[in-house]
Amino acid sequence: MTRTVDATDRGPGYDSSSEHLADWAALTALYIERLTAVRRALSQRVQVSAADRRALLRNHPELAALDQQLARARADIAARTAYARRLGVELPLELVRDRFGLSPLDLELLAILVTIERGAALNPYLSASDKSEAAQSDVAFLVALTADGVEHTPEAVRLRFTGDAPLVDGGLIELASGPGWVPEAPLAYKRLRVAERVLDFIEGLRAPGDAVLGTVARFVATPLAAAELIVPDRTVIDEVARALVRTDHVLEVIGAPGVGRKAVIGAAARALGSPLIVVDLRELPVDARVLADTLRPLVRETRLQQGVLVLEGADHYGDAEGQGFIFAHLIAQVRAATVPLAVVCERSVEWLGRCGRVILRFVVPFPNAETQRKLWIRHLPATLRLGPGTDLETIVKRYSASCAAIADAAVELGRLDYVHQRGGVVTEEHVVGVIRSRLAHRLGALATVVRTTLEWPDVILPDEILGPVFEFLNYAAHRMQVFKQWGFDRKLPYGRGLSALFAGPPGTGKTMICSLLAKELGLELYRIDLSQVVNKYIGETEKNLGRVFDEAARGQVMLLFDEADSLFAKRTEVRSSNDRYANLEVNYLLQRLEAHEGVVVMTTNSENALDPAMRRRIRFRLRFPAPDEAQRTRLWQGMVPKEAQLAADVDLSVLAKRFPLAGGNIMNALVRAATAAAADGGPIRQQHLVRAAEFEYAEMGFLA
Repeated sequence: MTRTVDATDRGPGYDSSSEHLADWAALTALYIERLTAVRRALSQRVQVSAADRRALLRNHPELAALDQQLARARADIAARTAYARRLGVELPLELVRDRFGLSPLDLELLAILVTIERGAALNPYLSASDKSEAAQSDVAFLVALTADGVEHTPEAVRLRFTGDAPLVDGGLIELASGPGWVPEAPLAYKRLRVAERVLDFIEGLRAPGDAVLGTVARFVATPLAAAELIVPDRTVIDEVARALVRTDHVLEVIGAPGVGRKAVIGAAARALGSPLIVVDLRELPVDARVLADTLRPLVRETRLQQGVLVLEGADHYGDAEGQGFIFAHLIAQVRAATVPLAVVCERSVEWLGRCGRVILRFVVPFPNAETQRKLWIRHLPATLRLGPGTDLETIVKRYSASCAAIADAAVELGRLDYVHQRGGVVTEEHVVGVIRSRLAHRLGALATVVRTTLEWPDVILPDEILGPVFEFLNYAAHRMQVFKQWGFDRKLPYGRGLSALFAGPPGTGKTMICSLLAKELGLELYRIDLSQVVNKYIGETEKNLGRVFDEAARGQVMLLFDEADSLFAKRTEVRSSNDRYANLEVNYLLQRLEAHEGVVVMTTNSENALDPAMRRRIRFRLRFPAPDEAQRTRLWQGMVPKEAQLAADVDLSVLAKRFPLAGGNIMNALVRAATAAAADGGPIRQQHLVRAAEFEYAEMGFLA
């Protein structure tokens, strides 16, 4: 019995995707009916030439009738599809055709495979034996089904399943060897199946799920519109939108973290009606095969959504040791991605130049003061209000923050219980506290905050040290007047920052003076942890230092590089790649130090180990001597708390004379002696102090 496509009581176009797929199911049933008829016609012939086979099939009455039905079915589908398009009805199968550049033959093959995958759709048309054979859909079956006539040649069908054909290259269908076949089975025996995500999309599941996105990507269906963003310059959004139209380009969107790089890309994509697929490269697997298997579905999803693929964390990749192999595969994946592609990074990424695509660079600037003020107003919760004397302009002037940092800080302010206890009144102290805590969070393990309870009267240093210290304070207090109002910035275009080198033995008060200076200037003091900053992988040290200087430039931060000789060491003659990269690190530090307009203090125990170019860039150099006997006596006396109980036999001058200790060592000895005295259940005695001083002296490498 011949099966027909019933066109009775149907409108001129498709009202839904289900109608569209039903017609393709009916067409597939006709194809299977025709294949069955072909086999019946040839069943009585043991051997027949190709020419006789074609003549027999062309003149067979049953096949002629089926060919006519197939032609009418194709024409009907084409007409109804065209009408639905004019009415704006979205048919997922047609969307796939448009977005992957499928030919009419590609579309027909895909529709047949979709029908077979949706087995239930064939139930009204097929017998049990038909359905069983259709389920074994390998390349040979599709060739026999669609190319045993005059419409398509077998070779034309087979070519649609090769690696560079749209169906395979786009990831729409998957080829695999069937049970019992060797992995490299001939193409004819490769099993065919529609990718599960593609089948879901065609059946109406538009948004991707976790199976596609995994832990490395997220889907942004509706990014913020340009009108919803607060940015200093909106022209960059228009420029990015124009660039996104080209799939042979890659957009390099540069800016500091939190300035709204992805928001700008999103607004540009929104103007084009496109969603975002955001991939965090830092979460990618380190296995090359797994990386390819991870990125390929995301590229396919971007094409399905007609979206923009956004890669963040691109700075993470480079020619570093241990990354070469995976790095090459990443470049290959980016080169092959036929989608609008944007790469988010802090600075230009060198490896993008190897991807064979035109690079278009866009810079998203850090928000200016006025933009930051507007951001604070927008993001502060409606339940909060600024208290008397709390001026946003003053806060912005003191603490420059990115868009994301302001949004996060505003949310955190809304969560503070003590703010709500005050009726939702926000003071400058609250805002500053939140900003500082978030700054500490962003720097993470790279730096730690140093605070002190000491005051200037607690300082015991010779006058030749205190003089330059107060000169340092005067320079910090008046440098804006000197540079901005008196015009010295025109004479000194760079190097306007405040840098100092504190040299001297350990424990002589270098860090203490730093903390007091920061306190006096109203700055947060961050001690840089060089063990976290310095990285064996090429480029990572510079990246970490860049983060430190960038964050310091935006806030009221004073940087302390303790034991700076380990980082700012003399450049050496290049005898190996290690020497070359070490010199590059020093060069980078020199550049950042010269460009930085904030306050930087470096301490060292070995001034001669520093690179001469570094020493030339230091504005203040202070050499902290070891304290003499009189100063040591004052240190012993000044460091004993009022609450501490000293026995009558204690003579601190004897300790000062006998043990030439620096202030830090004296403090350690006092704490050790007090601990021993507390364990003995009595006051601090001379014997406790002597034993503690002897121990500390021995720790310095001397015999008491």
